Amino acid sequence: MQRRPARRISWVVVALGTIGLFQVLLAIFSIQLLAAVQSYVIGESLYSKAQKDAHIHLLEYLQSGTEEDHRQFLDAVAIPVGDRMAREELDKAAPDFEVVRRAFLAGGNHPDDIDGLIWLYRWFHDSSLMAEAIASWREGDLAVAELQAVDKQLRLIPPSRRFDEALTAEMRAKVASINLRLTRLERTFSDRLAFNARLLRRAAIAINALAAALLGFLGLGIVRRGLRDRELAAHEIRRRQQLLQQLLDSTTEGLLGVDTRGFCTFVNRAALDRLGYRQESELVGHEVHSVIHSRCELVAGEQTCPVQQTFLKMEPAHRQASQFWDRQGRAFPVEYWAHPMYQDGRPDGAVVTFFDVSEQRRTKAALEKSEAKLAKLIEAVADAVISADEHGRIVLFNRAAEQVFRLRAEQVLGRPVAELFKDLALLDGGAPAAAPGGKPLELVGLRGDVPFPAEATFSRVDTGPGPQTTIVLRDVSEQLAMRREREQRQTLEAHSRAKTEFLSRMSHELRTPLNAVLGFAQLMNIDLAHPLDPLNQGRARQIERAGAHLLALVNDVLDLSMVESGRLSLSLQAVEARAVAEEASSVAGTLSEEGRIELDVSFPGPLWVHADEVRLRQSLINLLSNAVKYGGREGPVTLSLVPQHDHCQFSVKDQGPGMTDSQLTHLFEPFNRLGAEHSGVEGTGIGLVLTRQLVQAMGGELAVESAPGQGTRATITLPWAAAPQALAAPRWPVAASSSAARLDVLYAEDNDVNIELMSQLVKLRSWVTFRAANSGALALAMFMQRRPDLVLIDMNLGDVSGLELAAQLRALPGAATARLVALSADALPHQVRMALDSGFEGYLTKPINFAEVLGLFDRLGGAPAPQSASTVGH
Repeated sequence: MQRRPARRISWVVVALGTIGLFQVLLAIFSIQLLAAVQSYVIGESLYSKAQKDAHIHLLEYLQSGTEEDHRQFLDAVAIPVGDRMAREELDKAAPDFEVVRRAFLAGGNHPDDIDGLIWLYRWFHDSSLMAEAIASWREGDLAVAELQAVDKQLRLIPPSRRFDEALTAEMRAKVASINLRLTRLERTFSDRLAFNARLLRRAAIAINALAAALLGFLGLGIVRRGLRDRELAAHEIRRRQQLLQQLLDSTTEGLLGVDTRGFCTFVNRAALDRLGYRQESELVGHEVHSVIHSRCELVAGEQTCPVQQTFLKMEPAHRQASQFWDRQGRAFPVEYWAHPMYQDGRPDGAVVTFFDVSEQRRTKAALEKSEAKLAKLIEAVADAVISADEHGRIVLFNRAAEQVFRLRAEQVLGRPVAELFKDLALLDGGAPAAAPGGKPLELVGLRGDVPFPAEATFSRVDTGPGPQTTIVLRDVSEQLAMRREREQRQTLEAHSRAKTEFLSRMSHELRTPLNAVLGFAQLMNIDLAHPLDPLNQGRARQIERAGAHLLALVNDVLDLSMVESGRLSLSLQAVEARAVAEEASSVAGTLSEEGRIELDVSFPGPLWVHADEVRLRQSLINLLSNAVKYGGREGPVTLSLVPQHDHCQFSVKDQGPGMTDSQLTHLFEPFNRLGAEHSGVEGTGIGLVLTRQLVQAMGGELAVESAPGQGTRATITLPWAAAPQALAAPRWPVAASSSAARLDVLYAEDNDVNIELMSQLVKLRSWVTFRAANSGALALAMFMQRRPDLVLIDMNLGDVSGLELAAQLRALPGAATARLVALSADALPHQVRMALDSGFEGYLTKPINFAEVLGLFDRLGGAPAPQSASTVGH
């Protein structure tokens, strides 16, 4: 009985197996082919990215010339070069596949994709599937080779021509042309592969559909034959009834059958145990509805129990919340399903499947309680908490989020979470597209239309219905503001230190030659043994006056930083305006004479103004020199004093070409020479800026009037000052009497000109013994050979600093009371303060002031008691 049906369907099984095997092989071939094509598409994306990176790094190397940019270019171009090496090896009649694999790996391809790449290329490189794409590939390799040639050409360019603008433009144009061609070829390669892949996919789908149809047709034949042979399987069904009962007993859910009269037809072990019965016979054949489900819950419109409705209406029933009663009459919560059973097409009863949901209800209650606590906790946290469902729509918005975004929860629930941020890209499930693992993501939140910086962490949890993304966010506006303020403060401090260092070095380098200029000019004027004739005395005074002005300018440069920072030190007192104007016009007159123009200076009677004499003189010289340089060749330059009722005006007028309103607008911009940089007239563009700052610091004003063709007038306005008491005329210190004590002076100085100047000055005091050392080591040795009364120390010796030499001298036995005085071109306030704090009795600055040095010799030679630092003075 069993063997004849088997023989009848054997041919069907063979046919099904053959078609199934064909379909499997076809599917394998299709998957392998599509995977290989996909690998080439992925490889093309890597090739394209590497080519773009190579293009960018080559341009950066062209711009910077750094080896780091060149290395990055070589790293990027290695990917297309590796692909090219693989293709060239595959084109050979007998390729070395190990070489091909290494080349594809160098091209960034995944190791698992390489066999597919080789297989597709070997079998289909001449077919329409690959031929056009490979042709684009070959042409692209030629373009990459051109990029490499450009790189080699750049490497051969000498450094002197590296930043030539014409050469750079040519190279950029060439690289851009290659990049454009590569982009077109990459698009062609990708389009052809994509098009062929779609054709392959459609063909595979069609063939597989045909095979599936054949399988369906044969399956239908089997079903028909099965229906005819069902009577042959009847005894098999009876044999398996016992197995079915065993299967029912093995399930954990309760199962029982009910016929149309409400009597139990079968029950499994799980149902017996939960209902409290021991044997099937206690329920099978008995009416069970009134025993276990007599008080069933009826919904609107129902007249009978849902289980009875199942076989009456021939519709399944499901109740999530119901109750059954056990043998002792105790109710317990259940969820049950009732499915109708049929006998020869007629309803024969129902199968009831039920679960005891007592534990589920307890778990649900505990979960609801936990969720309530979590909701309170979320509402209490200081950070904003936002949750979004798998579609990116907001499902949770806590109180802190309302405060951060200034929106109520009911306004945003159900809206896309991306609306709360600027340029936030979300993936499927609401996760950010670029969230770094373990680190807060920097975002820009939107408070209405106003953006604000924020930091957020993202977590994604599968909640059952779908994944849910939670964002914990913090507004970091204040933190960023504090960070920017700290960085700006650090930057300003670094700039301040750099500027101080520059000014210190500039002051030292300028004061050193000025020391010789002013020093020897003073010596020429006071040398009684070799007096100068009146003409040369005048010339020496001009040198001394010009040098003094240059020294004042050096001091002004040092004070420029103090002006900008509000720490300018001024000596405001009554200043005789006529004397200052005469000195300024005398210095500016030198420029006028060199320019062969007339300088017309007219003054009224004596006038006293409240100002700093050095700053006022500097300001007038700046205005006069500008008038001489830019307008003096067109006519006389006039400096006049105009007294007013409560102030005095210094007016400088020239007959130059004048300035336009546009030029006047930019007149006080630092380093802006208003086009004069092309006139051949020297200048820096900071004189007027500094002059106005100095005048304003003295409580005055600077005004400039000008018009094209009418010259320029600059006016300084300063308040009046009462005339001071008469001062004694300055004089040079005279030589002390022969009874003065002898003074042994040791001078540590590494500049021979400064040593010669000091030796000449010392000759004015016959009772002073002078020795000089051109290094710190020699000064230390000479000090130990004979202890001097006074040591003058330069702060920048060749081998040691002045502070280090002073420390070494103080450490010598018996030298703790040695008089040390600094004599240096370093004139910044902090440098002077550092020296005085280190034990120097005084600090003299270069250029040397003869009166101060000779006065120091006279005090120490006539009075052996040491003086305080303030008596020597800076």
